Parts: sequence; C-alpha cells; structure tokens
Amino acid sequence: MRLTSVLSFVCAGAILAGPLSFATPARAAGAAPIKIAVITDMSGVYSALSGQGAVEATKMAVEDFGGKVLGRPIVVDAVDHRNQAALAASKAREEFDSGADLALDLTNSATAIAVASVAKEKHKLAIVTGAGSTDLTGIDCNKYTYQYAYDTYALAHGTGASVAKAGFKTWYGIVPDYAFGKSMLKDFGDAIAPYGGKFIHADLMPLGTTDFSSYMLAAKNAHPQVLALLNAGADTVNSMKAAKQFGLDKQMKIVVGLLFLSDVDALPDVFAGSRITTSWYWDMDNASRAWANRYAARMHGLRPTDIQAADYSATMQWLRAVKATGTTNADKIVAYLDGRKFNDFYAHHGQWRARDHRVLHDMYVVDVLPKSEVKVPHAWFKVVDTIPADKAFRPASQSACPKTW
Repeated sequence: MRLTSVLSFVCAGAILAGPLSFATPARAAGAAPIKIAVITDMSGVYSALSGQGAVEATKMAVEDFGGKVLGRPIVVDAVDHRNQAALAASKAREEFDSGADLALDLTNSATAIAVASVAKEKHKLAIVTGAGSTDLTGIDCNKYTYQYAYDTYALAHGTGASVAKAGFKTWYGIVPDYAFGKSMLKDFGDAIAPYGGKFIHADLMPLGTTDFSSYMLAAKNAHPQVLALLNAGADTVNSMKAAKQFGLDKQMKIVVGLLFLSDVDALPDVFAGSRITTSWYWDMDNASRAWANRYAARMHGLRPTDIQAADYSATMQWLRAVKATGTTNADKIVAYLDGRKFNDFYAHHGQWRARDHRVLHDMYVVDVLPKSEVKVPHAWFKVVDTIPADKAFRPASQSACPKTW
C-alpha cells in the first residue's frame, strides 16, 4: 500500500497538494519532480514511533526548504513495508525505477538491510533513521546507504554498560528474532562483558508477539539479576507490561534496550523509572521544543520521537546537498557528504563519517519520569548525561565495514 503526498510551493507560498495538482504542468515545463520515498511501518508494531509521523516530519522539511530544489518540485511518497523485508525491497525498487532519488526512514533492520541492497544496485541513496542493526555500517555497509539516528552499539554502550558497571552481572534477554534483535544481543553482550556481565540465556521471540507469559515464567525461573528487553515499539510495551504483571520488577532489574516517547505515551506508569539511551528528545532545549511544537500542531498534539526528528534532519541535510552539488546523482551527493560536519536541532556535533557511513552525533542517557514529575504533556524524559559524538558510536578503527568505494 502506498500513500502519496505531493508538496509544491507556488505564488509566494501557497501550497497545492496531490499528485495531479501540479505533476502534469511541472512535467510539461520540463521540471520533473524530485521524489523522496519514506519507506516505513505505516500499520504495524513500529507505526507509532515512525509511520505517519515520519511522513509528516519529511513533509515539514520539504516545506521549510521551500518546496522545490534545482527549480523542481519535491514529491514525498509514503510507502508501507509492513515489516516485510521482501516487500520493502520490492517497493524500493518500484520507487527508484519511478524516479525516487532518496529512500528514507526504513524502520525495522531487516527491511533497511533489504532496501540498502536495492540502493546499492540502483546507485540511489538510502538514509536509515529507524533501524538499529550495526550490520548497516558493518558487514552490510555500502556506498549508497547511511545510518543516521541510533544503532545497537550506541544503545548497548550507553544503557547496558552503565547497568553492568553498577554490579549487575547475570542477564536474561528477551530478543526479537530478526536482524535488530540479534544485533542488540551481541552489542549488549559485548558492552557488559568488561564489567563481568554475561547473558545466561536469551529467548528469541517472533516480531509482533502479544503473549509474553512463557518468556516471563522462564526468566523468573532462571533468577537473573537483570531482565533485558531488547525489542522495540509495541513489542517493548507488551513485554514490559507482562514483566510488571508477573512481578519481575520486584525480583530483578529490568533494562529496556530501546524505548521511544510513543511507548511511554502508551504506558507511562509501566515505564516510569526506566533509564534508556536515545538520539534526541523533544524537550531537551529551545530549538528542539520549537520544532516539536510545530510538529505537534500537525499531529493532534503528539510530540515527535527521535526517529521522526531524524527524518526531518536527514531530509534537510540531503536537500542542502542537492542544492550545493546541483544534482541528485548519488555518487556526487556521497562525495559531498562524506566527512562533512553539521549541527541542527536534532544532531549536535554531527558528522557524515566516510569510513562506514555511520552518521555521528551526541547521544543522551535519559530517565523516564513518573507522572507526578511531568509538568508538560508528553515531557516524560529527563536528560541525565550526554555521550559525545566521538564516544557514542563504534570507533571507525573497529568497523567491520569492508569498504570498497
């Protein structure tokens, strides 16, 4: 399923929406649209943290840029990959073949890896904001794909290392059985090992699991010091709810590997007191608040997740690169971006690392506040530490990317 939205600015700022409203005259005038394909989860377990919000954030960037670049209108396509890697690859191929110059978002690591392969084949650009597997900048890296927001290394070495350092040694994992979960398990294992931590067991669960009873009973009987929920989205919400229902929070420490604002919106009482690592938070400074308030005006008061903010930031960075180079040619865009430093409301101390296409920026350790301490709607997080960009991600010297470009 694909939802198409077309944004075009004419006559000093008036906006016309819908592909038929300008596409035909634009083509007639020789100005074929520049197309961005937001390939994301529009209907499944990750739709709240990405989904329509990712599309709206991308539209905001297009509008703020002026609606066109190189004299051509900019089109935003919304594509639902339904968390299926094969479908994501097929949709990406359709988008690239029909003129898309950028594939964006790609929440879900399996779908992101699949689309990255198509981007390499087509010599088109993919910027991954919503997938965390470090394989994207490791064994599956390629010239045409950047990983922009977070990854499992950053999450593990932020949250996991801090918990293990505090003396928690034995860990039990609840892990989704696909690329993201396996990357989380490996990176968390590596992060806790220097402090004597180890996984005594990890259960692999199907994506979209709703009944976690058997997993919680097994974890309870194993008597670990830590239960690590290394999933995301609705899976995190459901597993955390089950852990509390079975009383595991009274027997062991529960570590949430990846948590989004939308998850806390869904169950604030359940996540209160959790400490997590994130790439951005809407209420962290004036610039973030200003952008988030504009986003909320379009999204019925909801505040954005870090993925949705990353979609805006990545879109704006790409459009600036297109303008600077005078082309949408991916090879020339890559040559322009590699090594370039930048700062915006989302990325502080940002850099497009050339070695493996990991985009660097500060990461943040945050605590989830109880309702009694929340003064503004959706302001669930309190930033307690900043991890500098040069420390947050895997060092370039340790990259597993077999760079060939």
